[in-house]
Amino acid sequence: MEYSIRTTKQTYRKIPLVLRMLGVHFKQDTILRETGLPMWQIFFGVSGKGIFRIEGKQYVLEKGHAVILPPDTAHSYTAEGEEWIVHFLGFSGNSCQKLLTDLELYRAGVYRIRRPEHCFSSLQRMEEIIREKDVDQNRRLSAELYSFLLTFAHESSFILTSETGQSPGLVLDIIHYLEEHYAEDLSLTQLGSVFHRTPEYLCSLFKEETGLTPMRYLIQIRIGRAKWLMTEEPQLTAREIGERCGFHSPSYFGKVFREHTGVTPLMFSHH
Repeated sequence: MEYSIRTTKQTYRKIPLVLRMLGVHFKQDTILRETGLPMWQIFFGVSGKGIFRIEGKQYVLEKGHAVILPPDTAHSYTAEGEEWIVHFLGFSGNSCQKLLTDLELYRAGVYRIRRPEHCFSSLQRMEEIIREKDVDQNRRLSAELYSFLLTFAHESSFILTSETGQSPGLVLDIIHYLEEHYAEDLSLTQLGSVFHRTPEYLCSLFKEETGLTPMRYLIQIRIGRAKWLMTEEPQLTAREIGERCGFHSPSYFGKVFREHTGVTPLMFSHH
């Protein structure tokens, strides 16, 4: 089912996040948009497989992955095979750019979703709100959209795929391991032992595919989780958040957090 949500200019100015369109269990057709759309879009693979071409690069969207498209980004997509089912949503608003930047969801490309069902539950609630058609629909959708984006940021990891859209299975295994063990003390040597490869080989392979070393990628995961905790559990201290995210030195946590966000943990939590 596909929905388009109408919003008046007055409502648009008052609501920071505005849901513009929603698709649930939608059979996706071939689309070509040379100038993109004036809104953010997120697609989830439900079943089948589709090929995205985003500003000259090619990506594969399949079950367990999502694709983010920023506004006005040239793109096309088509099914690979007979049937390709997706969930999707399009949204805009005055707070979009800053929020998505803070949540590190601003890059076009493929994101791996650890637990897609956590994101899908928000989409289902949005669909219910749309069907109810009450006068407060836009505000309720805005609140649900904000909750969805927080959950998506927590459950997702950005994957810099190659031109063909194929990521080596070993790299995805490493990403999954980092996501599951980010709160623990990890090192490149330990990863080498886990995956039975030399640390040098793992580092070279990982950086070739993602553009980052495994340890740099791990820091991004930890900072992302820290920002999520600050939003969801504001009663926690910076020390507690740092420890939960694998930073056992408060001063080091503060230094790394500021390098990535431009503000201290305290400034971020009070923003």
